[in-house]
Amino acid sequence: MLTSFVCLALFSQSGDSVTLFRGARLANDQETRYWSAEDTYLMQDVPLRSTGQATLLRIGKGYRALIRFGDLERALGPNRKVTKARLVFPDASISSGGDVSLKRFLGRWHEGAGAGELQPFPPLGSTNWDFQSFAEKGGITWARGGEKFCQEPPSIKLNVLVGQSQIVFEGLEKDVQEMYERWYDNHGWAIEFSGEGFLGASQASSGQPRLEIESIPVAEKNGPDLSVVYIMRTPEYERYDNRNDAYERKTVDSHESGVMTKPGSSDTKKWPADGEDVTYTAVIKNVGDAPSTGFDYQWQVRDSMEMRGSGGALNPGQTTEVKLRNKFQFQKGDSRLNPIGIQLFAKGADATSGNDYLEIQANALNLGIWVDDKFARNFQQKINGVGTRSFEDWIQWQFRIWNQVFFRHSRFSFAPDGCLESTRIQRITIVPNGTLKGGAHLPGDTPTLDYEGEWGFDSSFGEAEKYMDAVRQKADRALIHEMSHQIGLIDLYQMNVDPSMPDGSAGKVQLKNGKDVISRGAMDLYGGLMGGGDTRNDLLIPNSVPIPQEELDNQLFVNALFQPTDLYSATDVAALNSNLGFRRGFYGEFMYDLPTVSILRLSDRNGEPIASGKLSFYQMKNGLIPDGQPDFVLEIQSGNAFLPNRPTGMADQFKTITGHTLRPNPFGRIDVVGSNGVFLVKLENVGGTEFAWLKAWQLVDAYYRGNKSGYVHELRFNITTRPIKAGNLSLKKFVIDKVNSISSNTANLVDGKPSTVYQISAGL
Repeated sequence: MLTSFVCLALFSQSGDSVTLFRGARLANDQETRYWSAEDTYLMQDVPLRSTGQATLLRIGKGYRALIRFGDLERALGPNRKVTKARLVFPDASISSGGDVSLKRFLGRWHEGAGAGELQPFPPLGSTNWDFQSFAEKGGITWARGGEKFCQEPPSIKLNVLVGQSQIVFEGLEKDVQEMYERWYDNHGWAIEFSGEGFLGASQASSGQPRLEIESIPVAEKNGPDLSVVYIMRTPEYERYDNRNDAYERKTVDSHESGVMTKPGSSDTKKWPADGEDVTYTAVIKNVGDAPSTGFDYQWQVRDSMEMRGSGGALNPGQTTEVKLRNKFQFQKGDSRLNPIGIQLFAKGADATSGNDYLEIQANALNLGIWVDDKFARNFQQKINGVGTRSFEDWIQWQFRIWNQVFFRHSRFSFAPDGCLESTRIQRITIVPNGTLKGGAHLPGDTPTLDYEGEWGFDSSFGEAEKYMDAVRQKADRALIHEMSHQIGLIDLYQMNVDPSMPDGSAGKVQLKNGKDVISRGAMDLYGGLMGGGDTRNDLLIPNSVPIPQEELDNQLFVNALFQPTDLYSATDVAALNSNLGFRRGFYGEFMYDLPTVSILRLSDRNGEPIASGKLSFYQMKNGLIPDGQPDFVLEIQSGNAFLPNRPTGMADQFKTITGHTLRPNPFGRIDVVGSNGVFLVKLENVGGTEFAWLKAWQLVDAYYRGNKSGYVHELRFNITTRPIKAGNLSLKKFVIDKVNSISSNTANLVDGKPSTVYQISAGL
């Protein structure tokens, strides 16, 4: 039976077999699940309608369904031969039988977020019957739902009967092998049907389409291997400089924090102007172990062939450059829609095809990559995830995972199409050993302001070879985490609070209740790549409803979308999407984005209102909840309490260059690294004394979910709403144990006499 909900799938994988669908776990990479199952359907009668991320795929006359399983290199591992592949739709509803064809699709398409019936335009960049990539101006059109990109003859053609509940396309080994070897040619399949019906889509709660693959290992290919190792764009312009006197530091409420009021290079040009001539330089390297013959190449701009050319022979390790001059076009609102790519066509042998193409986005944030000579040489000792031994191929693969998995599939109500940002490598530089210094491993520990950020690979770093072995063939989450800092994200784990022991040791809490430290903590249960926040997609939850941080017996939160991922949290995506179009050099300023008015609704464990009582707020300072007096105290009025907007230490509201405004708010002078972004809240009422937690990122999420002017946040306390009778509540009560001991024995448990003994039976 077809359903109308969305979910994350479990996995099925063993040995050399893998079953792929959205949310599947991978044997090759157990830390990051598989998310790259995408589909949509195009409608001739409603040619502008986008249906991406729907729970059903409609098939029939006047419809074309598209489906793609990307990220196959990571899913299968390097150097594999596909021996069996089939595409299974386990949840079909066929109302009219006919012939169904599965055809390789040869053109780029974008799943998009879908559009409601009443929306005047589909989402920017989405694919529909009339547009390969929609935009009100400058979109890419096509005819008849991309008919020209449907390969003939079909990969397979089946006859489907009325009432058939499952459709299986067998014999797809050739298709999947090509998709695996050339990720850039993997545009999936088109489904055409002469009858009428529906199929479960990748976002469905059950019956998602799955790609079942069996493969065997094959020997590493030797010989020449041409690779596009990076594409550099010039001219580049300086980002903001956060060094020297950029930050105004001040102590407010016993916590010192900085506000970037005077960033360096703030008045200089940051991007090429629209229509400005820019040059793209592709660096091509022979990463193989034998000389290569010449090659042809083709530049592509937004999928249109721009320029062709030829290059000469290259010895192992030798590089050459080819250039493209083009007019710069700034793409507002989405940095993923202006691709620049180059493809190589070797004239002789070429060991690997996956590195013959490289694509960047013209509006992407750029990073510089440094690697010392010893690290690069040691990295070459073993095969990496793309089947070569090249450090450059590996780092480009990591950026591809970053862009196509972490950005694209971190989805929320305010970002239904995921993160709209994009990143690229501006330059990979191999430097002499001993050159890289500091925490980011930069030459002389000095940044280059032309880059948004930089990261280096230093062979002198402890256990460097162990690190290489750990990350060669999977997504390097730690690396993507660190590079995320370079583009403005912070460690949300700063707002995680590990509990202390009663003597105050081990944790972040020093506040005492009586003579002992409160042994409470607050770890984000559904945190993302940056260590905190909430990764659950709130799309099906009303914007005004607060998101609970614990499991609740409430059907509102029991939907298949509302499941944790291992990607970015909502706070991370809000940060990146809100800074689209700005160069970097700043971080954490999104923490200023809080509702103008914040109200607390106080509830007991069952969600019943706590009508009265006193709340004491103890704010984290420098990463700790210190002992001392509360920062402020509120009285509960009819189950609610208004959070005060406290001073920030600024003379007036301060608006950053990136458009975030620091104004009076409950947390005061918010530290952009999050180290004062937590309240431990003490409740005293007739039901007793109890504690709860409030974190700044929760209010940031509420702001981006649409609650900019006002927000009501629920705080739940583990108490009753009525006084508990004093004394021993179990005194002289009737007791039954598991083995039905005699009453004279069990009565000793509740007689209040320390001298009596309860005899434990053998069955307990």
